[in-house]
Amino acid sequence: MEDASFPQGGQLGGVGPAGPTRLLVVEHPDVLVVAAPGETQDAVLAAAAAQELTARTVGSVGELTEHWREAGAVFIADEFAAEVAGRALPRRDGVYLAGSDEALLAAWSAPLGARVIGLPAGRAWLGVVLGGGGPGAVRTPVIAVIGGSGGAGASTLATTLACLSARRDRAAALVDVDPIGGGIDLLLGAEQAEGWRWPRLSGADGYVGDLRAYLPVVDGVSLVSMSRGPAIDLARDPLAAILGSLRRAHRLVVLDVGRTFAAAAGEALRLATRVLVVARGSVRSVAATRELIRARQLDTAEVVLRSGAVGAAEVADALESPVVAELPQDRRLAVAAERGLSPLRAGRRYRAACSRLLAHLEEAGDG
Repeated sequence: MEDASFPQGGQLGGVGPAGPTRLLVVEHPDVLVVAAPGETQDAVLAAAAAQELTARTVGSVGELTEHWREAGAVFIADEFAAEVAGRALPRRDGVYLAGSDEALLAAWSAPLGARVIGLPAGRAWLGVVLGGGGPGAVRTPVIAVIGGSGGAGASTLATTLACLSARRDRAAALVDVDPIGGGIDLLLGAEQAEGWRWPRLSGADGYVGDLRAYLPVVDGVSLVSMSRGPAIDLARDPLAAILGSLRRAHRLVVLDVGRTFAAAAGEALRLATRVLVVARGSVRSVAATRELIRARQLDTAEVVLRSGAVGAAEVADALESPVVAELPQDRRLAVAAERGLSPLRAGRRYRAACSRLLAHLEEAGDG
């Protein structure tokens, strides 16, 4: 593996005495930590310090209520979960349950409307959810796109969404998480473009600075692509570190997950704020998509349907998941892909359907 010097960052480790002391007394913190001194408090404060965020720790639920609305993100340790839920505080975005007792965290996740971060395994995710600083950071959209069956067009959809976002002057990044997909840069004719690919990025860990100057950029989209050659065993921590960097510098990050069961693919689905499963409108594709949703436990996934013999209502019933978009068949997509042309050059109907889907995702994210 080729060595790389990552910008403005390094390993995410512990914070010395000066770190937490500097973070404790803040009137309007970026991060509010409800935890007793110990591993959970240290992990969250370390991630906040690495991102240069302000943080405040509180050791009682009474103190929490005073700062509940004003903090950018709220982290609640597992030992406080039941007590916080009992307060019936108003629902808000950016609430996370963290700790080592994952069964306890899962039990209180729904009542608190919180996402779960198991420690120590989830340390890398802390940097992702805090990436960018302030209240807006935790809501940076990360859209994972995965094909329900082979040939569903997931990579094409992921590329189209990123290109459409960039065209609207919303800085976008496209991340390839499929080690056997051949490299998503081929879809944009960027295989010769200079810039770092995953083999050079796979040593990333913890906080990584702005990568835009190091990545290929095509049609305004920053690409993190696989390369041709020996497959790499992309681990969870590098993906989380790179994703954290991209979230700070872009308005949208799209992940092309691939259908492998590699650790990085599972991490991509876990880190995503939304998951889109692309299904073709055929009986076999719908059956395959149902098995994928079950195997991957994608209970909150949304379905994008490639038009076919099976209609949207039947697909939604079979998959027990909402169909949020229908994409028409367009032969020009395959031609564009073979020529390395942007999918935006394909048919107007496909482009319009993807534009509506992007608008739906943006509207839901803002809400």
